[in-house]
Amino acid sequence: MMHAQLADQPADMRTEQLRDAVQREISILAPQERDGFLMELMEQFPVWNAGGAPATPAPARAAAISTDPRALAEKLVEACKGLSEGERGAIIARLGEAGLAPKPAPQTKPTYVGEPIAAPPAAAAAPVSASAAAGELRKAIGVMPEVPLDQGRVLEMAAILAEFTLRLEPWACTYWKDIAPDAKSTVFQTLNKDLAKYATGDEKVTKAQLANNVYNLRSLVSLLMKGVVEAGKQFARDHLQRFSVEEIKRAAGPGSLVTSEDVKCWRQYVKLMEGYDAAAVEKRLKQLLAKDVDAGLGQVIRK
Repeated sequence: MMHAQLADQPADMRTEQLRDAVQREISILAPQERDGFLMELMEQFPVWNAGGAPATPAPARAAAISTDPRALAEKLVEACKGLSEGERGAIIARLGEAGLAPKPAPQTKPTYVGEPIAAPPAAAAAPVSASAAAGELRKAIGVMPEVPLDQGRVLEMAAILAEFTLRLEPWACTYWKDIAPDAKSTVFQTLNKDLAKYATGDEKVTKAQLANNVYNLRSLVSLLMKGVVEAGKQFARDHLQRFSVEEIKRAAGPGSLVTSEDVKCWRQYVKLMEGYDAAAVEKRLKQLLAKDVDAGLGQVIRK
């Protein structure tokens, strides 16, 4: 059903949406149930090899899964992506009980963003001040300084906002490229890599660079939304100027003994409609939208 709905979209977008659908289904399953679910799913959608024959069935592939602890550890890391902090904590606690991970220290109260946290003597100082970052967050979302910020919830909020941004960016950039392939101002997809690099301490991605790319995306989305309204208004004005009753009567002229006014108006309408089909309407709307958005991006986009 999703393939049919996304038939007119690029292949990478269809792949992304289908992957997200599978991930949503997996996220509600217990970790130990996920491999079985995926194997059952693969049985319903066989993979074909280059020779035109079905690839190795899912049960055979399952039997060939490595039992190397290091490979299984990598699978566990991959499977834990997308889990909540609570689910990850339960897995870490279970590994701790088996002696495979340090047991988590008991926590008597929530940890708040900006609150000093004791670190081992050998730990390196964080490059970003937590209190400064907390202050910027308070200002952005309107939280008073005396109200504590829950670190766990802040991270969950960051995950939600990051997912929203990373889903929005490819759609906005692709739509803009489709509407105006020759536009002077272009917004490229960068956040899908920048966010991870910045969060993991990559010095090549600075805060200013990240903020700049987010600003460009925000400008593109807001201008597209505004442009749709303005393009609709301009198209309506153009249409009435060409096809209104008064304009057709004026262009057709008064009737005569040989040809009535109605006939002349109809002939004028038919003449105006030559080459004016759905494709022409769509092209005109895209032109109007591209003109407004490109002009706006040229004024606000930051290189």
